Amino acid sequence: MEHLDKHKRILGILFICFAALKLLLFIVGIQLVEIGLQFLQDEAEIQLAAHLLKYVVGTIILLYSIPTLLAGIGLLNGKKWALVLALILGIISLPFFPKGTGLGVYAIIVFLMDQSSVYNTESKKENEVKAI
Repeated sequence: MEHLDKHKRILGILFICFAALKLLLFIVGIQLVEIGLQFLQDEAEIQLAAHLLKYVVGTIILLYSIPTLLAGIGLLNGKKWALVLALILGIISLPFFPKGTGLGVYAIIVFLMDQSSVYNTESKKENEVKAI
């Protein structure tokens, strides 16, 4: 069990780091768009499209980063729900090669290790009951 707890801790740290990087990307991206829009003062349609794109992409990044941060914090605090959330977010991140794929595969492995340990514990208890 201690071995599995180390993996959950590592996974939690990775999720927090990924969330922090995505939030940093969000902040830098917003600032870069604002700087770029200053050069396009005469083009109203382009400014409108850039603002719309900024808000749509920013919303998507925030909607992914906040649950990622929550999963990382939950894993560090040993919450059961956090591993399921990490699995879902890991599966969503699989297409984002190479970092997202690595994180997703590791989340799946840790989840499967946790489920196999639960299964092994339950089967040992059943065998003890049968032996009595």
